[in-house]
Amino acid sequence: MNNYDELYIILNNISPIPQGVWENIKYKFKEKTINKGDHLFKVDDAVNDFYFLINGIARYYYLTQNGKDFNKSFAYKKGHLLSSISSVIRLEKSPFSVEILSDKFTVLFISYDEFINIGYEHKCWHILTLKIYENLIIKKEKREADFLLLNATQRYEKFLIEYKEIVNIVPNYQIAAFLGITEVALSRIRKKLT
Repeated sequence: MNNYDELYIILNNISPIPQGVWENIKYKFKEKTINKGDHLFKVDDAVNDFYFLINGIARYYYLTQNGKDFNKSFAYKKGHLLSSISSVIRLEKSPFSVEILSDKFTVLFISYDEFINIGYEHKCWHILTLKIYENLIIKKEKREADFLLLNATQRYEKFLIEYKEIVNIVPNYQIAAFLGITEVALSRIRKKLT
């Protein structure tokens, strides 16, 4: 199965897309492979594309003025959308960066304008776009609630469940940055739970 067929299955599971529609638009997507340690985009970049993960692991992170970074999220599931919504919609600079954490990282990407224009031609694509935005909003709400309502130990326990596929791949300092704690604090939590 090629990468375009894989993406079709993923998008079709979010919201049904007739095969004929996909055959007409899939050529608008391009493939990109990026090396570990490189960035898909960095803070202050103008992001114009929607990137859909085919293979690999990446992290979204914010950088403070004194150089400390905080992980916003991890991308590792096929079909995960990587982009800066404020950048593609409002033409603002991205407030965060996306760094590649795995040796092999592949995405299929399309310009945001092209993605939206397809929705004007095909109602099914417009519905898909709405579903994608709904999923992003729900994910953001859950992340905010975790920081407001859960302590560090509870956030780590939730991380173990939600990110079980990558918990042994991502370095401890990256996990700590995601949880909003130090690596020392993460070590203490792990000892307490064993």
